[in-house]
Amino acid sequence: MAKVARYLRARNVTVFYDEYEQADLWGKDLAEHFDTVYGQSGRYCVIFISAAYVAKMWTRLERRTALARALKEHQDYILPARFDDTPVEGIRSTTGYISLTGLTPARFGREILKKLGRTI
Repeated sequence: MAKVARYLRARNVTVFYDEYEQADLWGKDLAEHFDTVYGQSGRYCVIFISAAYVAKMWTRLERRTALARALKEHQDYILPARFDDTPVEGIRSTTGYISLTGLTPARFGREILKKLGRTI
């Protein structure tokens, strides 16, 4: 995930990645802040799905907020990227995804650039 974020930032894509935001997040009410980040900001929300992802408390909150936005806007917003086939509450099995198996971070970054409509 960090390598994908670096790849995108190097190509002038604004990325919310918590490791880049530690000072900004420090002291904030994270539930409220993540409601803004995942419910209002950004064009897409890329979800890196794995067994570890579904076990985390914060990712559950982020996902619920992103799902609520996706329902309101009636357009592609959540872009699943799968490390494995772990089922994720709220993400239907019929939702198109990218498998990260054997995919380099740069290659996945290029797929995101394509989704953003950027020429490579």
